[in-house]
Amino acid sequence: MQKLHVSITATSDRFDADDDRWLAQVRLLLRELGGEVPLRTRHMAAEPDTKSGGPPEVVLEILPAAVTGVVAIVLGWLRYSRDRAVHLTWDEDGVKGELTVTTKNSDNATLRAATEARLRAVFPRAGAGEEPASPGDASADGGSVG
Repeated sequence: MQKLHVSITATSDRFDADDDRWLAQVRLLLRELGGEVPLRTRHMAAEPDTKSGGPPEVVLEILPAAVTGVVAIVLGWLRYSRDRAVHLTWDEDGVKGELTVTTKNSDNATLRAATEARLRAVFPRAGAGEEPASPGDASADGGSVG
């Protein structure tokens, strides 16, 4: 069964990337995601004039059946603070995509539907169990949601 390898980066308008309070919040997100899908992490080197390297680079290994669970975890985590965002990127067999998920301008139902449609669009029809979004679907052309 095909896995989608998605890099995930959490950002905040309120905290610096190396702020201990922010790093604790990101660890909570990663712990929850790690209970749903396998994670691979790589710690980043510290930038000049920062305390640490900030959050690690994380890649989620998502099976089609896990898309709904991953989306629910990300949206639940975003709900706790309106200054948060999650950026997802992937490059699978030449299919590149990215999606930035925020909650500033969308209700949860819209955000959930658009995020799930965008991630499911990457999986081939035979392996996903559901039809991917059509190319003309606004949620299937990348960019931001939220």
